[in-house]
Amino acid sequence: MMMVESTRFGTFELAEDRALRFSDGLLGLPDSTSYALIEVEDSPYAWLQSLNEPELAFLTTSPWDFYPDYDLEINEEDQRLLDLNTPDAAEVLVLLTVHRQENEAVDITANLLGPIVVNSDTRAARQVILEGSPYSTQEPLVA
Repeated sequence: MMMVESTRFGTFELAEDRALRFSDGLLGLPDSTSYALIEVEDSPYAWLQSLNEPELAFLTTSPWDFYPDYDLEINEEDQRLLDLNTPDAAEVLVLLTVHRQENEAVDITANLLGPIVVNSDTRAARQVILEGSPYSTQEPLVA
């Protein structure tokens, strides 16, 4: 077990084999390479909490909860880097952005162009860019 310091969740324990390991970090955050996935009870959401930076956490969800027709093709290089041998081993998350106006949430968008793919067997993770995709980084979240 490891102790994790977090601005949002305080201090908590995490089994080391539950940490997600990003070899390249998230886009724009190459030094933050280890994360905990913290489920939000009774909801389709989870927090991706950095284990390197206590103040860094991202709201995520499975894309299929809101976009049932979401289709992605993981290129061979990303599959190799994640050591994905079967599609069943891939867990997919999308980062959400809460747009606020005067401190009130007015809109939520999902980054469908740059999903996070996790090898559920090894916990290796990678943010991939879907080449030639019709999706954007700010698709409106619809229930």
